[in-house]
Amino acid sequence: MTEEEPLAGDASTRRYVRLRLAGESVPRSIVAMLLPESDAKKSASDFVDVQRYLEGRGVAVPALHLDAAAEDGILLLEDLGDEALADAAAQRAAGAALLEEAAAIAARIAASILDPERGRCVAFGRRHDRALIEREIHLIGAFAIADGDRPAKPESDPELTSALSRLGEALEAQPDVLIHRDYHAWNLYVDADGRVRTIDFQDAMIGPALYDVASLCTDRASARFVDAESEARLVDRFASELRGRGIDLDRASLRRDYFVAVAFRALRVLGRFRQLALEAGRTAHLRFVPDVAAQARRALEAIDDPAPRRLLATRSELFA
Repeated sequence: MTEEEPLAGDASTRRYVRLRLAGESVPRSIVAMLLPESDAKKSASDFVDVQRYLEGRGVAVPALHLDAAAEDGILLLEDLGDEALADAAAQRAAGAALLEEAAAIAARIAASILDPERGRCVAFGRRHDRALIEREIHLIGAFAIADGDRPAKPESDPELTSALSRLGEALEAQPDVLIHRDYHAWNLYVDADGRVRTIDFQDAMIGPALYDVASLCTDRASARFVDAESEARLVDRFASELRGRGIDLDRASLRRDYFVAVAFRALRVLGRFRQLALEAGRTAHLRFVPDVAAQARRALEAIDDPAPRRLLATRSELFA
């Protein structure tokens, strides 16, 4: 090894370091994933299991060079470079094509729900179910609308909780697929060959069909490279790819189902960003709050239940 370069992380507790190597029989660089001591073994096990599953199904993920999690809390991974899809989509002339490739990859992951060997992967033992939705509704009620330096008390606001529960029920009613669960353009990279590759897939689970494409189109500052026209095109591409793989989404409800996924996920993300700030002092993601809130407002306006938007607007200026 000749050089170490710390890499920017995201909202998790994992850290990443690029290791530049010297020698003819080794890659020029690799990425070390440094896992927190508290859950290194389980976190690594889930990552490795999902990585091997997706790689075996033709999903472009980073190669695993070494699993040393049990001994040292480290995984050594293929270095995909520094170009996140978010940057490529905003700057490259080929940005639209790269986003469509990403939508097609999301469909490939989703259609794994039909895999007869799916039981071999830990992801299929987890589900975005009613219990998880209820926890996320609590997160939204406590943090997404929190003002100042303390969380709100969701239990004291049953009207809002009921409205959010209806939104959660509409999300839960969508067909099951395999979801990445954090499939956004900052977790997708364009490698040296121009291919879109996905990272941070260790939390994959069975979940709502439109969740990942909603994440792709509306996370953080996505509005700078996904406008309404390209958004519609990406959702159609995702649905078309799914049909080609044996899952035919209800075309009459596709638009509403998509915006239900956008609304619920955006509210969850707002809650998570504010939770990190209030409970852990990690404020870096607060700069994205206005953009994510705008996505939530837009999505809530597009569905046929006005109550969540109306109630949120009376409780936080973010939704006014």
